[in-house]
Amino acid sequence: MKSKIAAVFMLLAGLGFLISFVAHASSIFGFSVFPKEPWFLHFGIFVVWIPAVLCAQSLAKVFPQKQMWKAALRGCPKPMQYMAYALFGYVFLNFAIFAITNSNHTPTSASTVRGFSGHWLIFYYAAFAILYSYIQVQKQDPARRCQNGHLVNLSAKYCPECGTSVGDALAGES
Repeated sequence: MKSKIAAVFMLLAGLGFLISFVAHASSIFGFSVFPKEPWFLHFGIFVVWIPAVLCAQSLAKVFPQKQMWKAALRGCPKPMQYMAYALFGYVFLNFAIFAITNSNHTPTSASTVRGFSGHWLIFYYAAFAILYSYIQVQKQDPARRCQNGHLVNLSAKYCPECGTSVGDALAGES
């Protein structure tokens, strides 16, 4: 049941990402495809982000905080994980360009939409990826375990409970 609810929010996050991408791409070319302001995307982030945070906490609860993102995205394919990291970097680049070039822009100008839509992209994509990961982990738990079945964190070489060597369970090795 939790996976079905997560799937609904994942689809909403995917839709939000696509709309944000259209808003962002059009604003780069200096126009808006929306007849009115696209600011509804601000509010949509909260709709998908709250379930995503709850799922991320569930996915990362047995892992050190330092490995939170790796644990939260462990159910995603590698390209999907790399896309999340790349978008995160792009947000900083996009915001720097926005801050440098922003002078006397109205709240509906293409430049302002570009500045905000970069943030929409990462929030919607991260929510999508976390929820996707949550669904995949629910199907088959790829959490790292030692040969005796104890949960171990992502960087452990030995199980803290029984001391057995731990292979890379996330990559399919034991």
